[in-house]
Amino acid sequence: MTSTLLSLASQHSLGFVATALVICVVAGWLLSVLIAQSECAAPPSRRWWLGSIAVVAGLGVWTTHFIAMLGYRTDIILSYGVLGTAWSAMLGILAVGLPLTLSALVRSRALAVTFGAAAGLGVGAMHYTGMKAIDGCLQVYSPAASLAACLVGASALALARGLRLASRSNLATSALFTLGVCGAHFTAISGTSFVQLPGFESGKSDTITLSIFTAAGAIVIFLGAFLTVLAAKRFEAQERAHSTILSTALHNMSNGLLFIDAHRKVGLYNDRYLEMFGLLPEQITRTMPFEALLRLVCAIQGWADGQRVAIAHGIGEGVSPGAGTRGDWPMPDGRILDIEVRPVPGGGAVLTFDDVTSDRTAQDRIAHLAFHDSLTGLANRHALSLRMAEAVEPGVRFSLLLLDLDRFKSVNDSHGHGVGDLLLVEVASRIRAVAGSEAFCARMGGDEIALIVPCDLDAATALAEAIVGALAEPFLIEDIRISIGCSIGLCGSHDACDPVEMMKRADIALYEAKRNGRGRVSRYRAGMLEAAASRQTLEADLERALERAEFHLAYQPFLSLPDDRIIGFEALIRWEHPTRGLVPPPAFIPLSEETGQIVLIGKWVLETACREAATWAVHRHVAVNVSPVQLRSPLFLSHVTNALAQSGLAPSRLEIELTETAMVEDGTEVARVLRDLRTLGVKIAMDDFGTGYSSLAHLRDFPLDRIKIDRSFVMAAATDRHCMAVLTAITQMGKMLEIPTLAEGVETDEELALLRSLGCDAVQGYLIGRPGRLCAGVDDPWRHVAGAA
Repeated sequence: MTSTLLSLASQHSLGFVATALVICVVAGWLLSVLIAQSECAAPPSRRWWLGSIAVVAGLGVWTTHFIAMLGYRTDIILSYGVLGTAWSAMLGILAVGLPLTLSALVRSRALAVTFGAAAGLGVGAMHYTGMKAIDGCLQVYSPAASLAACLVGASALALARGLRLASRSNLATSALFTLGVCGAHFTAISGTSFVQLPGFESGKSDTITLSIFTAAGAIVIFLGAFLTVLAAKRFEAQERAHSTILSTALHNMSNGLLFIDAHRKVGLYNDRYLEMFGLLPEQITRTMPFEALLRLVCAIQGWADGQRVAIAHGIGEGVSPGAGTRGDWPMPDGRILDIEVRPVPGGGAVLTFDDVTSDRTAQDRIAHLAFHDSLTGLANRHALSLRMAEAVEPGVRFSLLLLDLDRFKSVNDSHGHGVGDLLLVEVASRIRAVAGSEAFCARMGGDEIALIVPCDLDAATALAEAIVGALAEPFLIEDIRISIGCSIGLCGSHDACDPVEMMKRADIALYEAKRNGRGRVSRYRAGMLEAAASRQTLEADLERALERAEFHLAYQPFLSLPDDRIIGFEALIRWEHPTRGLVPPPAFIPLSEETGQIVLIGKWVLETACREAATWAVHRHVAVNVSPVQLRSPLFLSHVTNALAQSGLAPSRLEIELTETAMVEDGTEVARVLRDLRTLGVKIAMDDFGTGYSSLAHLRDFPLDRIKIDRSFVMAAATDRHCMAVLTAITQMGKMLEIPTLAEGVETDEELALLRSLGCDAVQGYLIGRPGRLCAGVDDPWRHVAGAA
């Protein structure tokens, strides 16, 4: 071995050998850079990089060979043929450059190594083709040296491609390329001998031509190396800039990102992904198997095996060619992640992770609010309509309950809407507790609540009465004890053909429950709808009755028993309807109170009564009934004062009659109004005493000028000892309190005699006189009554 190297050294010019080595090293480095650029280049520009690989590899081998041959000193002068030399250069590109180009195209390491070995054999083929270009001598080759040369070239270039794929090292590729080319050349030269052929002499021109060829090849390689260095630096700068931009964008994404390559290994990830799953940077690396990463995440997040298998399956489908997958994945910690798996060309998939917990919570909240009341949590009117539409089917029986709270407005007025809202929440809770899970509860708005229950009217009525009882129990809201109640209207599915009609009928039943005294249950009955329609028509007519002057007053006299004279009259309103005829007061007074029209009607009564009473004898007064609605009106006092002022009637001749019920509904406010009336000089009478909320405290707390005893006691006193006892007690109590008493409903002489004997101060009734009109300047139509008495 040593003798061989000494022999080669003695036969070669070291300057040329060094030059050949430099050129080979440069060609190897340039080849490594070109392969790297071809692997990351876009398809349009990639073919230029691949073409450059073939040219640089072929010319690098060819130039190295012939520069080394120029430095080879033999006993004879070698001459080179132009065509043979040129053909060897072409063969170098085809036999060496082409396999190396193909090795840059394949992803398989085995194929790349195979193509590298083929290129190494091409080095040997190019060497012996170049040797054939020598003219005028006979060449003798050693088979062993030739085989060794080919093996050296094939091994070195195969190893160069294998290491390139593993380490991406330009230095290793350049060194192995140089070893393969130079090793093959000098190994082959060591087994070659030349014999001068007779009659052939070479000239200097052949050597000069070869030198020009090799110099041109060296220039091409070095120029390529220079240009490649510049291009590589430019590309490297661009890549660094792009990498910085991409890295900044990648790691500042709001979504987590993970790239899994075709081999199911981690290719890319960002900081947001690590943050989402609690991973530390040192726990994850590129080329990490996805299954290992998944096991790590499952261990950190505490996922069960079932979740891990489901996620692995979903991502496996995404990595496979197809449209990808996307869906929400609930996390054990309560988060909801939107995970999208999108396949990429060439295999692999990009996984994006978006924390949509707040979005999904907001969407659920919006969906909940679309069908639920935000205060009570009950369903809302829209949800009720949908539920009723679903429930109304042939053969399906259910009942609709409409509930309205009693005295809820006074709670808001007295304690504020905040307390009212808390009360509604408690009301909804009690209703749910009584109705159970089968009932569908909805808040219609305000204090109106509807229930759909899957049962017949009898069972629904029992449930409604249970709810009335539950809501009658006092509530404790912010240390305030509140007592309310409710009224409920019912309608069964058999009473209506559609939800609208069913709601209308239940509403009519509710109105009936409230009209009959509240705190009760009313079932829809046949005819209620027609009655409601008639009531609406009557309401519309009532609104126009004042404009059309359809009202008039009738007067019923009061008889003073001590002196048997008429001391005053009670003004009673009458409505002469153009088509209905005379409409009795019980048919329209409650309706006017419900609609609020009683305020204007009451104003007209006061003005008319005062105006007509002003024409009577000065010892007679007029009594006017006043509704609780009028008392609550802030205009009431002004109506009284204006009526007195316009008519000129003395205030002491006007008597306001109030029922006990009107007095106790808002005792404090009523007491204030009554005091103001007494200050004006107007007298106050308590009507129908003995009924309703009768209490001796009312005689103490309210300023009264007269007590009117209800006719029910007068009619039954002769036959009912209890009524007689009450009648006697009221009369005596009035004397002791110095409040005059007046008995209503006197119709017989016996009743009149009894009241005289008891010491009653005045009487009123059909015996004394029926209600009728009075005309100014006409004799008193009741004077005969006083005389007879």
